[in-house]
Amino acid sequence: MKKILFMILSLSSFAFSKSPDLILKSANSDVNTMSKDGEMISELTGNVVFFYDDAIIKSKFAKWWKSRGTVSFSDNVRIDRKNQKITSDHMDYDKAKKWLIADGHLNFYDAKERVKLTGDHGTYYLDKKFLVVEGHPQFIFYDTAAHDTLDIRGKKMTYDDSLKKASVYENVTVAKGSLFTHSEAAYYFPDSGRAQLRKVPRIAYQTDSLSGDSVDLTFTKKHLQHVKVNGGSHGQYKDFGASDTTLTHLFGDSISMFLTDSGKIDSMWAFGNVKSKYFPLKNPLSTNEAYGKLMTVSFNGRGEISRVKVWGNARSIYNVDEKDGRGRNEASGDSITVSFAKGKATHVKLSGSVRGFYAPQPAAVKPQPDSGIQEKPKVAPKKEVPQ
Repeated sequence: MKKILFMILSLSSFAFSKSPDLILKSANSDVNTMSKDGEMISELTGNVVFFYDDAIIKSKFAKWWKSRGTVSFSDNVRIDRKNQKITSDHMDYDKAKKWLIADGHLNFYDAKERVKLTGDHGTYYLDKKFLVVEGHPQFIFYDTAAHDTLDIRGKKMTYDDSLKKASVYENVTVAKGSLFTHSEAAYYFPDSGRAQLRKVPRIAYQTDSLSGDSVDLTFTKKHLQHVKVNGGSHGQYKDFGASDTTLTHLFGDSISMFLTDSGKIDSMWAFGNVKSKYFPLKNPLSTNEAYGKLMTVSFNGRGEISRVKVWGNARSIYNVDEKDGRGRNEASGDSITVSFAKGKATHVKLSGSVRGFYAPQPAAVKPQPDSGIQEKPKVAPKKEVPQ
């Protein structure tokens, strides 16, 4: 019987327990006045300290409307929580809404997560540990293992301390080292090093770029490790050679880019309705193309394309330069592998249901100096060749 009574009393105490409230700990001076409507107002100066649950709120001046449950803090306002600190020029506390409205030089820092948020204005929900920042908000993640930091900016920003999630909206930019992105919405998770870009995301990495309907980024402690683009994906890669620059366009339903520890592109994978176009900028008409359902583009240690492999109704169109002339090779099969050297396709390997042909291309003929009439080039007929 006693146990049952104890359980009932415990449940009753839990059901009717009050949520945390603001408690005054100290102040050098406390001057109380009565307003015309009979409300007690306290003006606190010097070493003002309030408690709210596990948070300590400090300032040099505070005005407290006791019956309303509101406090106006000013002059070096600071909130301390475990591993966290918030500072601002001015803060207003509202007991009914359980929030603090901050104005002027808002600065939030989490030492454990190495996260910093700054802005002109903010709303901090004390119970939820949820922060909203506006007015040039900036999110910075400090990485002790890297030389650069992750810098996120936008028009509006929130940070959920419980979920360890930062959300940024409108004209969002993300920068870290050689990476720069733009989107209309972004979400970052410091614990896992993941970032999600939404609403027209675009990525620039060194001289390369990616775009699509949505983008997911994965960071390690030192660098960007993986980029995944979903929906209407398009990647662009530049290969700077000694005499010319080649440009690669890669299209697909989704594209994944993997990077090495040194920050160079290791490989790119494209899935669904894949198309690749590769050509030198000095001769854009000499375009190499590949189509299929799945494609991988591999790069060597110098960042040059070394191999392209296509699976699933694979088809390729490549221009080949040989000692005895030049030609155009069109082929199809279950899979196609194209190897490159110094920015040029060296050979093509096909597997499964192979078909194709090689068409020699005409060589340019110099005009005769006497007659001024240029002889028409001779065109060799197309011929089927075994692959």
